[in-house]
Amino acid sequence: MPHTLDGGLLLVRHGATAHTAERRFSGCTGQNPELSAIGREQARRLAAELRRRYAEPSGARVAAVVCSPVRRARETAEAVAEALGLPLEVDDDLREIDFGDWEGRTVEDVQARYPGELAAWRADATLRTPGGESVADVARRVRTAIRRLSERHHGATALAVSHLYPVRLSVLDTLGAPLEAVHRMEHDPTAVSELRMRDGALALWRYNDSAHLSRDD
Repeated sequence: MPHTLDGGLLLVRHGATAHTAERRFSGCTGQNPELSAIGREQARRLAAELRRRYAEPSGARVAAVVCSPVRRARETAEAVAEALGLPLEVDDDLREIDFGDWEGRTVEDVQARYPGELAAWRADATLRTPGGESVADVARRVRTAIRRLSERHHGATALAVSHLYPVRLSVLDTLGAPLEAVHRMEHDPTAVSELRMRDGALALWRYNDSAHLSRDD
C-alpha cells in the first residue's frame, strides 16, 4: 500500500559523529564535528529508505527538505535532498542546543567539573548551561521553525533534519508534555519521527523509527 500523508512533518536526527560514540555534549558551537564513517553509512541508508517511501512512483511526495546549519545535520540532509530530488533549505532555528562551556565534554566530566549543575539543569527547563542555552530557549525557537515550515507547506509533507533536542522538543510540544521530559527520551542517529495532521492539529504518528539501519539494501 502506498505511504500517504495529508500533510505533516518528518523529523530526522542527523547521523553519528565521533562525539556520538563518545557520548559528548555536542551542540551548535564548539568543534562542529563531521559525520563519522558510521554516520555517513547511516545517512546513505536513510536516504535510500526515504527515496523508496517518498520519491518512487508508489510513494507519497515530500514537498521540502529543511535542515539545521550545523555541519552534521547539513551533511545528512544533503544526502536526503539528493535522494528526493529536492533543493535543500537551511533554517538556523533548527540548530542544536548551545551547551556553552559544556560543549565537547562527556557527562562524567561535566559532573566532576560542575558538581550538581547538570542535575539541576535537567530538572528545570528554564536554567541555562554556563555560557549556553536553556531547554526553554531551544523549545521557543524550534516551535517557531516548525510553525513556519508547517505554514509554508500547508497540506503537504515537509522533512526537517536536525538534532536530538529539536526533534524531541517538537514531539513534546505536539503532545503538550513538560519540557523537562526531554531528558527521558531517546532518539537514534538518522531515526525518523512523524507528525501528521489530525482534526486540524499535529499528532504524533511514529517515533524513533530506525528500521532502515537494519534493513538489507
